[in-house]
Amino acid sequence: AEWPLRPGGAAISKSTKEDSIPQSDGITFTEVVTFSSSATTISNIDELSRKEYTYTYTINSGLPSQLISSGTAFLIGEMFADGEVWSTLGERTKIMVYFTASETATFSVDWQQKSTSSNEWTNIPSDGYSTILSEINDKGVISATVVIDKTKISDITDYKAEISIAGFKETSSEIKLNAVEATVADVGPVFEKAAATFSATIKGPSKPSNVVLVHQESGEEIIVDLTSVSSTIPFEVSHTFDTVYSNSKGNYYFRVTFASGLKFDSDKVELVVKIRCRPLSNPPNAQLSEAEMTESHNYKTVVTCDDSSYIIMDENLREAICNTSTGTYDKTDLTPCLRTFDPSG
Repeated sequence: AEWPLRPGGAAISKSTKEDSIPQSDGITFTEVVTFSSSATTISNIDELSRKEYTYTYTINSGLPSQLISSGTAFLIGEMFADGEVWSTLGERTKIMVYFTASETATFSVDWQQKSTSSNEWTNIPSDGYSTILSEINDKGVISATVVIDKTKISDITDYKAEISIAGFKETSSEIKLNAVEATVADVGPVFEKAAATFSATIKGPSKPSNVVLVHQESGEEIIVDLTSVSSTIPFEVSHTFDTVYSNSKGNYYFRVTFASGLKFDSDKVELVVKIRCRPLSNPPNAQLSEAEMTESHNYKTVVTCDDSSYIIMDENLREAICNTSTGTYDKTDLTPCLRTFDPSG
């Protein structure tokens, strides 16, 4: 017998058997043939499709008793999966594997997750996870999806799918789930009419396609210029306000959008805008200087005497504290300095 397989496949006879037909001089001839094809490299889902081959089975080729039978063989079980998937903590995540099948094949899919502590593979739990199987499309491809309802830190690990199909088991390549990260730099307190810079270091699937700086209190969104942002991880983004005012204070965060449509909101950072108090008048025989106050956004104005021969008249009036949230001093009359005289002179 002959069984050429086209295009480019291989057919191998595995076994043959003859059985007599009762009450007849005929026989039943059974031959088991396996069809196979070399694996192809699939670099994207568009390249994946079920392989179909035509075969011709010829018995007694060239003889008067020649018999010819033809048909179609489907080669199934090829897979494709993205090597990594990006998501956002607290959001819904989908991880997908694609494989070829036939309409008549029976199959099942088991999803597994690698433990972040022991590195052991275990089946995903049912609580908080769900699985979806698509219908077979016109290319003979089915998608298997695991959905994480609310992504947690413990979900950021590797996944794989074990597919049982037509009596065989195939395991997908490992899929790494990553979480978008952003480290937002602190913004130090600034005085009104000074500049303030917001910056963040972002780790994500690609250079962001859009970034806005959001003022939480007002809802204002400022588009961040990405022209000078590198195309390699990590991505450094920043925005500078040349001049800030009291209504600029509050919480800010970066809203990041990637080309895939994935969105991410960074942690918030507070901008404190300080209001400088109006300068106080110098008391007699004295000078005024400013000093920062630890663990406070306020500052104080301190009296010092012009000369060592002078003394402070009232120690209780030596300092005035400026409340930078209102721009007012706690006192406006400060002590003068008095000249000292030697009674013996």
